[in-house]
Amino acid sequence: MRICFISHTAGRGGAELALLELLQGLIAEGVECRVLVPKTGPLLPALDRMHIPWRVIRYPWMVSTRRRWWLSRIARTVKTLLWAIPLARIIANWRCDVVYSNTITVGAGALAAWITRRPHIWHLHEFGYLDHNLWFDLGERRAVHFMDRFSAIVIANSHAVVKDYARYIKPYRMRVIYQAVTLRDKMKQACDLIPDDQFFQCVIVGSLQAGKGQDEAISALSEVVCRGVNAHLLIVGDGGKRFTAALRQQVKDHGLEQRVRFHGYAENPMPLIRAADLMLMCSHWEAFGRVTVEAMLAGKALIGTASGGTTELIQDGETGLLYKRGNPTELADKIQYLYENPHERARLGAAAQRWAENRFTQKRYAKEVRDLLSEVLMTEKIRPPIPSN
Repeated sequence: MRICFISHTAGRGGAELALLELLQGLIAEGVECRVLVPKTGPLLPALDRMHIPWRVIRYPWMVSTRRRWWLSRIARTVKTLLWAIPLARIIANWRCDVVYSNTITVGAGALAAWITRRPHIWHLHEFGYLDHNLWFDLGERRAVHFMDRFSAIVIANSHAVVKDYARYIKPYRMRVIYQAVTLRDKMKQACDLIPDDQFFQCVIVGSLQAGKGQDEAISALSEVVCRGVNAHLLIVGDGGKRFTAALRQQVKDHGLEQRVRFHGYAENPMPLIRAADLMLMCSHWEAFGRVTVEAMLAGKALIGTASGGTTELIQDGETGLLYKRGNPTELADKIQYLYENPHERARLGAAAQRWAENRFTQKRYAKEVRDLLSEVLMTEKIRPPIPSN
């Protein structure tokens, strides 16, 4: 079996890390893998180390972070149609059996699969608008109908994502497969955060954008500090200048300059998570939550929002605590509770670790995807690829 994966970037975000986990697992299962990316980036050296062939071909996205004029949307849709042709040639030359789009943001892979008469898999790692404020060029309804029409199977990384897309995609076509999560601090890496028993260290990890909820974490910290809790907050991640500036101003307005630290982007946040007392997941709509699972595997107590895929990972009162998104007072109450009850904090962290350690393995992830691919190849009528040039 030979699979051509279509990635929306060559970066090292959540979808790309999930892709690397999947590629490693599939190779161990005897599956041949190829990868297409729209530009160069840190993903490519990782593919080289795994001896996976890749090509850069500049296909466009079919989404934007803002509404575009209809002429620009039409122009980009035409580009998607045109770029599907060279993609199809590469897929044919590689003699791939299946085309696998690892994102909602790129549509050229589905069209290339149709041209080459190969089955297409679409893997959803995101809600789209809810988590990343993405607007489809074709509009949500038409774009998701397109995904349904041009896919043999649509994989989602959580039941929450399935529920969101079930408005337009046929239920029998959708599958939930939780991704693998391998702790990244197996590599030697220095940690510049040293545990300090003198204060209660909270950490939140994620890109700096409104949907990730760093502002709620700051508001909650301010409240617990006013209650006499000696708490600090470490914010790990980078993002837009405007939102970052707003967060820094919020810290200043609350007089928290000595209690909130902006770490910036961390390729491997695990040492920072391990050094903290409590992990916060304040995303308003998290499709899955790789960082949440990493913290669970590290045995850390978590407080997360009762929304999106987070509720599938954190069982309230059993493997962590949940709070209503947009309610920093409730978040503050739960931070204070775990501060005052270290034994409960330890219990939740240990329970989370036990629950997660056998559920998110690379072997399980690869086997579920491989079994699904085999099912598709057995049920789809496979026609010979177009002749190679």
